[in-house]
Amino acid sequence: MPRLMQRLIALPAIGLAACATVSTPAATEQELLEADRAFAARALEIGAGPAFVEFAADDVTIFPAGAAPAAGKAAVEEWTSAWPADMIIEWAPEAAQAGAGGDFGYTWGYATYTQRGQEGASYGKYITIWQRQEDGSWKWIADMGAGAPAPEDR
Repeated sequence: MPRLMQRLIALPAIGLAACATVSTPAATEQELLEADRAFAARALEIGAGPAFVEFAADDVTIFPAGAAPAAGKAAVEEWTSAWPADMIIEWAPEAAQAGAGGDFGYTWGYATYTQRGQEGASYGKYITIWQRQEDGSWKWIADMGAGAPAPEDR
């Protein structure tokens, strides 16, 4: 078979293989939910502040309450270093939305804030914006939260 014919026959197969590697929005949304759950689990393992730094993208932007937005992991470290050392943040994503390109999306959910050895809790809701990194992992690039009713009042 002539070389040109071999190449023409191979083109559809190459195209199909390329399509097979592109994530669907539903698959990407599952990846986002898994990334958020891993982030939450890591926060319980090593503390919320260190987990926020670990899961942050290098070009992250934070929006601290009562302060101007700040960019970069150093800003995340400074922001989280002011959190009480005995604070525990537990959260779980409720849903995810992915962009069509498979490299961008967000999760949202509810959080519970407690302090070790103290009674009572505070509740919040959050939205985390995620971006796929060159290595295929997901890192957060923006995160915002606000107060929320207790679970039984939602």
